Amino acid sequence: MPNLPNYSALKAVILNCSLKRDAKQSHTQLLLNAVTSLMQIAKVDVSTLHMADHNVPPGVYPDMTDHGYEADEWPDLWKIIKAADILIIGTPIWLGVESSICRIAI
Repeated sequence: MPNLPNYSALKAVILNCSLKRDAKQSHTQLLLNAVTSLMQIAKVDVSTLHMADHNVPPGVYPDMTDHGYEADEWPDLWKIIKAADILIIGTPIWLGVESSICRIAI
């Protein structure tokens, strides 16, 4: 096996924006598993967030609890994303449009 680059100093966050509640049944997760495997070979520290597991309301403010929502996990998720060097967003495409969960994340 050839010498592979070591990117152990890099941290990647992958957002799975599948609409499936169970990430294991998500075709998007299958694709992201391949990406994760390749990055792990290069020693990148990879973590995945399945957005359907988190309460992130729609809106344009950093914390939607300040605007009438009871809960918003986005501020905590944003800290994780902001600390990463690499962000990958995986989403199903339906008729040329990303998932609604992806749209909220973006």
